[in-house]
Amino acid sequence: MTTTSIPPHPASAAPRSMRAELAPVLAAAVAADPGLITVGADGRALFGQVIERDPRRYVDVGIAEANLVGVAAGLARAGLRPVAAAMAPFLVRRAYEQIRLDVCVPGLPVVLLGVGGGLGYGPLGPTHHATDDITLMSAMPGMEVYCPADAADAVRVVRTVLADTSGPAYVRLSARPDPVLPPAASGGDPREPRLLRDGDDVLVLATGRCVAEALDAADGLAADGVAAAVASVTALHPFPAAAVRELVGSRPLVVTAAESLPQGGLGPCTADALGRRGPALISLHTDHRYPPVAAHQDLLRFYGVDGQSIRSAVLSHRNRKTREA
Repeated sequence: MTTTSIPPHPASAAPRSMRAELAPVLAAAVAADPGLITVGADGRALFGQVIERDPRRYVDVGIAEANLVGVAAGLARAGLRPVAAAMAPFLVRRAYEQIRLDVCVPGLPVVLLGVGGGLGYGPLGPTHHATDDITLMSAMPGMEVYCPADAADAVRVVRTVLADTSGPAYVRLSARPDPVLPPAASGGDPREPRLLRDGDDVLVLATGRCVAEALDAADGLAADGVAAAVASVTALHPFPAAAVRELVGSRPLVVTAAESLPQGGLGPCTADALGRRGPALISLHTDHRYPPVAAHQDLLRFYGVDGQSIRSAVLSHRNRKTREA
């Protein structure tokens, strides 16, 4: 478990795109490994550099996500290592049966990259939102599920899953550039939580885009006299329960923040890890309310998983405990 204590993150750093950062990484991996092959569904942003170097290492199935997964599974059975990418809402929902039966049941080493998971496509609306991707993919047999916190974390995760051929993996990628987080957010093993900021009063566990929101909340809570620790949890399935328990330690309050539905997500998994005798736990997550047409940041606020919502949850709990004392 990485437990590096660091200063507040630099808010002035320009946001970075996961797709832009991953494109050269994937191209280099394909060049280095003759068994690696990429598969896309009418989307080339991730694989453009692969195509430039060697178009034979890229298969485009068109707008047909079920086909995408079936082709990837066939390539895996032929001894290749496929990396398949598509927009998350369509990859997860349209190809759910194929992912389960063609890839997960036989345990094939297929890497699935879901672009725009969560609320990343913002004003395109609920047809393009995928807050259910973590829930659905965590229910798959043998599937590893990752939700990187920023572009550097996404690079670390993809390199990790490419090196592991034991089974399938799903990686949620953002659709737009994300805030740049401290180096500790992408250091060490992505299967373990990383402590980004220390504090004794509360631990905020966050995943994906909510990690930046948690750091913002911690900055605000410091002004309120609350010492908030922040940790990033990138691996959601299998869940690093023992490492989370160790990280929580003796802190009296844990808050989880995730841009996803609760089932199979960060909040319930943390609750299971801590058990009934654990500290007070507040779980912030999305729900099934119909969203407004709004930008990504506004949607995080609508569902109550932005920095201000995290800060408010901590202060409300603190005030309630003060009144009860």
